[in-house]
Amino acid sequence: MRVIPIDQYDKEGNLTKIIFQGEDGEDKLDAIWDENDEQTSENRIHFRKWAYTMAKRTGFEVDE
Repeated sequence: MRVIPIDQYDKEGNLTKIIFQGEDGEDKLDAIWDENDEQTSENRIHFRKWAYTMAKRTGFEVDE
């Protein structure tokens, strides 16, 4: 199944999670940011790579 990643941020602009939404509009998988991790560009890049890999290993086709 194909999913579309959607970044979700809090009021301060910190990434809180990536929602993987199916083409049917339903949420299929959430990747939650560890709030102990510093909000840096580098950490966000690593988090996205990890989240996309996790979604693919779960059997989803990620629309990058």
